[in-house]
Amino acid sequence: MSDTTLSDMTLPFADLERVYEQLAQALDDLPEEQERLFLAQLALALAHRVGDVERVMAAIEEARQGIADVSR
Repeated sequence: MSDTTLSDMTLPFADLERVYEQLAQALDDLPEEQERLFLAQLALALAHRVGDVERVMAAIEEARQGIADVSR
């Protein structure tokens, strides 16, 4: 990985909000039975662009933990 720090590689909150809105709209436009496939395809496309398997694995675990926290 380059000398770029983790904080240099994260989105500012305003951009993250834009991503959330676009993602929510994309999910709203799909039939419910296609949502999981869309999310899997999106995750793989983003993982491909990240280019660092450890960061991708950490993001998967972060998402899994977020779901576990909500479920409690």
